[in-house]
Amino acid sequence: MGTVSNIVVGLQSTNTLKVGAYGAVEGDCVDVGFIKGGIKIEHEEEQYDVEVDQATGIVKSFIVKEGMKISLALAEVSLANLAIAMGYPTSAVASTTLSFGGKTTVTERALFINMKGPGPGTAKMTIYKAVPTGKTSPAYTKDKETLVDVEFKVLEDVGKTAEARYGTYVASGADTTAPTIALSTPTDGGTVLLNVKGIVVWTITETGSVLDENSIVYGDTVSIINITTPASAALVAGTIVYSASAKTITFTPTSNWTASNSLQAIVTTGLKDASGNHLAAMKIEQFSVTAA
Repeated sequence: MGTVSNIVVGLQSTNTLKVGAYGAVEGDCVDVGFIKGGIKIEHEEEQYDVEVDQATGIVKSFIVKEGMKISLALAEVSLANLAIAMGYPTSAVASTTLSFGGKTTVTERALFINMKGPGPGTAKMTIYKAVPTGKTSPAYTKDKETLVDVEFKVLEDVGKTAEARYGTYVASGADTTAPTIALSTPTDGGTVLLNVKGIVVWTITETGSVLDENSIVYGDTVSIINITTPASAALVAGTIVYSASAKTITFTPTSNWTASNSLQAIVTTGLKDASGNHLAAMKIEQFSVTAA
């Protein structure tokens, strides 16, 4: 999600949060960005203890109440993330304005937390039903990092099997597979239209959760080169955006494509995934400009 410019230095890129409506699958949820500093899980039970005259100690305990809270800090400060932290629906955000105060309903959400596992691999925590408690304290301090603190209260999903109504935690082995990448818009040898700012899209094949966004740098690991005149080949001006959910890198040129240009799309082995696996070999593909 987002662009390379909103990455916080030192952020562990394996920790991300996706949020959706209660009942949504992960693919339909919104990637709200990276988590800074880990995740705090608070689980507690209230038990009723049974004592009898014939025994000096407790002979049995019954669970009468169970609760769980999840606290984390989102590294990407946006109105949408503030709305989530304060417990408001997406409709509270309109363009550049977040409206809040006088809340009358609680928004139930599904959570998908992708993070570093207990061993060398990764882990995914799925929470079926949760509500933001509205407790947050973003501090806008000059020259310091701003984070959005979010606290979720986990609710019991009675539609699930007993003793499995909060969610799941799945740990995976270490990802040792290198990602692959290829042009998809246009495909290798394809064309872009003359006199428009047609985008160029790479599609990524990745067995792990995400790429390491710190490794996606235009003009370094990812480049579009104008090779019409090889002796004066030059980097094409533009910007890139990485989508973790769509697994794409999209380039948008600053200016319209011009006539008869021949171009190379280059991705170097500096590109890597969140597990540290680099692209196995440099990828060089070609495309050109054509009239409509």
